[in-house]
Amino acid sequence: MSFELDILHAPPTAILTGELTIMTLGDLQDDLFGLLNFAIVVLDVSQLEELDSCGAQLIALLQQEANQQSKRLRIRTGEESAAQLALSQLGLLPMLTIAGAKDGYQ
Repeated sequence: MSFELDILHAPPTAILTGELTIMTLGDLQDDLFGLLNFAIVVLDVSQLEELDSCGAQLIALLQQEANQQSKRLRIRTGEESAAQLALSQLGLLPMLTIAGAKDGYQ
C-alpha cells in the first residue's frame, strides 16, 4: 500500500496504490483525513488492487466530512478498476463526487 500526495499541481492529488482494506486502514486514516486541510483535492483510487467494504466506507466518510466542511473532494476511480467495482457494488458511487477524466471534475 502506498499514499502519495502531489501538492505541486492544482488541485493537489493523493494517489493510493495497493490496497485499502481493514488491514491497512490504520496506516492510511490520518493521511486521508489530512486531505481535508485542502479546499480542493483529488483522491485517486484508480490504482488500488483491492478495496474492501471497510476501505470503501472510509472513502464515503471522507467525502461526507469534506461536504460538511464545504471542501471539494473529488474521487478518481478509473473505469473498470477494483475501486470502481467495489464502490458500485456497495452502492456508494452515487454519494461520491467523481473526478472526470476530461476536465478533472465531473
